[in-house]
Amino acid sequence: MNTRAIDYVTEDFYESLSFQDGEMPDLETVKSLFFADGLLINNSFGNPVTFTAETFTRALEAQIGAGTLQQFMQRELHSRTEIFGKVAQRISIYEYSFADHEIDNLPRGINYIQFILFEDNWRITSMAWSDENENYQIPEEYLS
Repeated sequence: MNTRAIDYVTEDFYESLSFQDGEMPDLETVKSLFFADGLLINNSFGNPVTFTAETFTRALEAQIGAGTLQQFMQRELHSRTEIFGKVAQRISIYEYSFADHEIDNLPRGINYIQFILFEDNWRITSMAWSDENENYQIPEEYLS
């Protein structure tokens, strides 16, 4: 099955989150990419941090408003998508930056994203991610 529609949803997600200093991310688009409330889990730290699409975007707005988040860039480096009927899963290798995104060796991680096909559109139901660190390196087969 063609994965291009899922590619577009994933690209929209990363692009909508990314913004330069003095700009705002497109958080309405971020929310629109999810089915129902959605579930986002950041498991990069000691304990998982869990959000719905709404609480995730509100948390970003609060950080931007407080001046603790002035710019952010996240982009997909590699991916693998599997589709069965009206469900799909994507392994999305990403890199990110809170400053200059044109430098080498940006931090990376893996985002596991689940989708459903609803009313002829793919929507994200959940995503769980973890940043790469000294204990967890991205497998080489995910980077090719």
